[in-house]
Amino acid sequence: MVPVMSTTSNPLDAPAPAVQSMSRAAEPVKAVPRNPIFDVLSLPFVPCNFTVVNPREVVAMVYCGSVTNIIDTPGCVYSPCCCKEERRVSSAIQTVDLPNTKVVDANGSPVMVSAVLNYQVQEPIKAMFDVANFRNYAETNVQATVKKVVGSHTYNELKADTDSINEALKAEAQMRVAPAGIEIVGLQLNELNYAPEIAASMLKKQAAGAMLEARTLIVAGAVQIATDAISQLEETSKMNLTEADKVKIVTNLLTVTCGVEETTPVITV
Repeated sequence: MVPVMSTTSNPLDAPAPAVQSMSRAAEPVKAVPRNPIFDVLSLPFVPCNFTVVNPREVVAMVYCGSVTNIIDTPGCVYSPCCCKEERRVSSAIQTVDLPNTKVVDANGSPVMVSAVLNYQVQEPIKAMFDVANFRNYAETNVQATVKKVVGSHTYNELKADTDSINEALKAEAQMRVAPAGIEIVGLQLNELNYAPEIAASMLKKQAAGAMLEARTLIVAGAVQIATDAISQLEETSKMNLTEADKVKIVTNLLTVTCGVEETTPVITV
């Protein structure tokens, strides 16, 4: 007889089962009807089966992992105690003073900037379930928005175009916090200054620019004064001034007008 060989396949040679992808779009949280069994089980706890909803507050009732009711009307509402969880969120406008942050502007100069954020929860379900902490989510994303917008402008632009900068901040921040069901009511820069390490140098630069602008204005005015003086002397007083006389008049007027220190007249005898 011919020996019969075993045809049992090796488990290691079997093809591995296809792994299903776990990545899929997050489905929105919706309220589902509550199972009546919860009401029956909660009968022994009737004195505790009430939930107080404060003004400007939204309460989500969660039973065994499912949202069964969304309450936004102030008052006292009956709710079974068995397997119940309450999540609350305020719908009032909240204000956050974002702290000073060092940001490099478009010219590469470090600046210290802070902002004031006003926001309101418009979609409580998203605020309570789509993000872990909607307050931290809002503040962190708005802080990142401030850094991005401030870094794309120069210090002078930030000082001059305040309204347009604030509008850009609000629009950018709204896109970032939309997944948490938050509406940005207002976002504006609060303080804007050069960083301490360059503040002294920038003050010198600003002082030099202001001095140059002032000197330019003074010289232009002094030349106009000298020109008018010569014209009036020749036309009104009928004086025949030589070129040397005109030079002396212009020199004296420019010296008096443009000089930094007080001038002292000198009379030659």
